[in-house]
Amino acid sequence: MIGVRGLAGRRLFPAGFSRLVGGPGGARRLAMTPRDLWPGVSDRGQELLNDGGRLAAALRAPPEDLTTLLWHRFDWLRHLRAIGGDQGRREARRLVLLWLDAHGTGRGDVWRADIAGARLYSWLGSFEFFAASAGDFFRARITESMGVHAGLLARSVESAPEGVPRLAALTGALAAAIAFGQPPAAVLRRIERALDEQFFADGFHRSRNPAAQLSALRRLIELQGLLRAAGTAPPEQLAEAVRDAGPALSFFRHGDKRLACFHGGHESEAVLVDLALARVDRHARPPTRSIEAGFDRLHAGRTLVLVDSGLPTAKGFDRGGHSSPLAMEFSDGAQRIVVNCGAPADGSAPWNELARATAAHSTVTVNDVHAVEIDKGGGVRSGGLNVQARRSEGEEGLWLDLSHDGYSAPFGLIHRRRLYLTRQGGDLRGEDLLEGNAGWPFSLRFHLHPDVKARLEAGAVQLTLPGRQQWRFSAAGGRLSLASSIYLGDGQRRDTQAILVEGKTGAEGAAVKWAFRAEGRGER
Repeated sequence: MIGVRGLAGRRLFPAGFSRLVGGPGGARRLAMTPRDLWPGVSDRGQELLNDGGRLAAALRAPPEDLTTLLWHRFDWLRHLRAIGGDQGRREARRLVLLWLDAHGTGRGDVWRADIAGARLYSWLGSFEFFAASAGDFFRARITESMGVHAGLLARSVESAPEGVPRLAALTGALAAAIAFGQPPAAVLRRIERALDEQFFADGFHRSRNPAAQLSALRRLIELQGLLRAAGTAPPEQLAEAVRDAGPALSFFRHGDKRLACFHGGHESEAVLVDLALARVDRHARPPTRSIEAGFDRLHAGRTLVLVDSGLPTAKGFDRGGHSSPLAMEFSDGAQRIVVNCGAPADGSAPWNELARATAAHSTVTVNDVHAVEIDKGGGVRSGGLNVQARRSEGEEGLWLDLSHDGYSAPFGLIHRRRLYLTRQGGDLRGEDLLEGNAGWPFSLRFHLHPDVKARLEAGAVQLTLPGRQQWRFSAAGGRLSLASSIYLGDGQRRDTQAILVEGKTGAEGAAVKWAFRAEGRGER
């Protein structure tokens, strides 16, 4: 547990600010209450009203895991706000008071800077909804607590975990400065530094996690909205970051409008992606690749292929990093076909550790060993890994030529992957090669989305999509079979299948040629 008094960091507000807003009897006046930019969902608000006290119990007790900790951000207030009327307002006040009684001392994990920053933004953003019309006692108590939050954030933003949590803490810090009428210059300087630290020049987040890309963009939009609400023009660096992060988010969208599952990410809700992109440029074209982040996108007809073509996630951003060099996903229109296993939304063991393994991705595994070493409990060890990616386009189709040497040290092998997608779509061909020493067993996996039904038929795999569209997979260079798999990408563990091609390297290594082809569509 981390107490407020044990946190230290660079001062973001003027000396004495903590005493001004956070001490006994302080924080009695708010200069303004900026509005939350995101709409709630009334159905979810009703679910909270009818949850049998589960949310109240979660808010009263110390958090047991990441999921219960995230409830303490209070971003669910927007769903109660969406109900309208007094019922949601009264429930919001009851839950806030319950939380203040249980955790108002400023101690514990619920006061971690990113959680506190998100909570302060939520309270301020819905203040007019649940607090403005409340009695003097309630308003004084929550305003005083917001002052305590502001004092914490004034000295502890740097204690928030690197990445999106740091942006959440900064969002709360900026909201505090604006709400209590403090100059935001110091906070803005720290925000600009965070932009340099967290984003590649092309707008991709350094976590290489599509869901984190969405969360980071939403925080940037909130920062921009706070400044505009205060009558302050956002700095150009922030405006550029918002503009660049939007197309980068679009890059990861499948045809179902949800996100690909790389490096701890999950699909996320299509409406959340839509809302974020609507505040940037809904129609911005996604890039075809990010050299810095290390991803490639092949798109033709209805067929979309996304490939991890870069180095492992850098230290500081790799807590959710996966061992997945050259892993791919692909979809046909709105239906995902080949996926990675994803990751549990709450980061829970054992599925989180299993999902980080190379074998949980649609790529090649040698001798059941990770291509990139995984640190137990978080992080990946990228030391010395070399990944190459070349892309070319012609009249007939799109090509990717990829390689990594993650299996060079343990087995003396280089993995090369060549992908080709025809211009019309519906025809994806590949070749996976292992160059080097003989005698090592390998497995090529293509994890299938749970909605895809697969059966072995005449030496190939017949795939049936929900709309009865048929695809056929064929391969040469190994033993073809179907294996059990799991999918975690949509927030729950679902059983599914994986296409498996197995073999052993020979004197000249190994080569597996394969193809996915749509049937009866005339796209070849």
